[in-house]
Amino acid sequence: MNTVQARVWKFRLDNSSEVVAKVLGRGHLPVGLARLVHVNAMACDLRRVLDYRTKQLEVRLLLSYLDTASGRGPLKLDHHAFAASSRHVRGFVSECSGLGMLTAAGEALFAWQDGKDSLHSFDALPKQLLRHYNAEGVRPDLLFHLPEGPVAGEARGRHRTARELLPREPLATQKARLRELAAWSQNHGSHDYFMSWVWIGHAGVAVDIFLPEAGRWDMDLTDVWVAADQGEEPGRDDSGPAEWRFPLHQRQPARRAEISHPRPEHNDALEVDAEDIGYMAGPIETVTAPRLTETPREQAEEVVTGLFDSAPESAPDAALAGIPVRGNWARADQLGPAQHEFFLGVLAEHAPMSVNYRERLTRAEGRFDACLDGRLLTVVRPITTPVPTWSELAHALLDDA
Repeated sequence: MNTVQARVWKFRLDNSSEVVAKVLGRGHLPVGLARLVHVNAMACDLRRVLDYRTKQLEVRLLLSYLDTASGRGPLKLDHHAFAASSRHVRGFVSECSGLGMLTAAGEALFAWQDGKDSLHSFDALPKQLLRHYNAEGVRPDLLFHLPEGPVAGEARGRHRTARELLPREPLATQKARLRELAAWSQNHGSHDYFMSWVWIGHAGVAVDIFLPEAGRWDMDLTDVWVAADQGEEPGRDDSGPAEWRFPLHQRQPARRAEISHPRPEHNDALEVDAEDIGYMAGPIETVTAPRLTETPREQAEEVVTGLFDSAPESAPDAALAGIPVRGNWARADQLGPAQHEFFLGVLAEHAPMSVNYRERLTRAEGRFDACLDGRLLTVVRPITTPVPTWSELAHALLDDA
């Protein structure tokens, strides 16, 4: 299991005029590589067709940039390769990482369960949800559906050249986005939301997570963090002030586009802002040119079937709990010798309910990381460990295995 340094904030609006954010804790947030792969594999442009080969190529590129110390310890980045890459490639790596951190935070902090609790992209909301949300203007990225009610999630990211990954003061773009989200929440009946802000730099990968101050977020972070390295105490935060304050409202520029997409304050060519790119990831429910009569479930099946048809045939024994699986293993070797090998698979039909991510990690015992959502299966293993058998995957993933 890999981790990223994380700092969790609780924030509130004082008299609807000031944003007050206080540090709730700091620790090591567990992040599975299979989750990063899974979110990217589920990304779908509504105007295009899913194809197995292109998805596999994207995953190879993403994992080639990541350094995970044989599948354990802090998640790092091949910073030299990242800095030497073109802006759109850096944006792709940052975008995929950002969405992975957002869903990892959702799993760890409020027990959202992939495959059990629904997840939608605001760029591809089903008809029954469109009437509840404005179709134009500022919007978050993902909508998590929980038993207590929906939660909007915002994923942002920035390349950081400073020695310390987590800044001591909020950036102008960070404050601007919190203001915009706060306004969005007020316009939607005080809708719950949270934001993850990923930092990528020489020292690795870190994330700031902002949670609104509400009863549903009362939690003991001790159960969220994994064991800290080198004796660092989980939940302790000594990096910068324990509180940030800034006005909710500010003098707005004349053009609305400048509000929605603030530009960097300097011209550092290595700077990568997620807001300059825009996240397009969503559940498999996104589909090319859906028919007006299609339901989200029908759309999901159509997309997965297309991915299944384009995937290569596997060995005759490739089956999860007796269900045939198409796909093959590939190495993340686009930047040199591979550290990881991954399997992107599509099941012929839906599998039984999968277990939650903590149980998956425990059962895999660090030998691999796997994720199952409906008919889509992703597995990532360090190149030094043996390929897991299908019975091992079923044991790690399925509730009744």
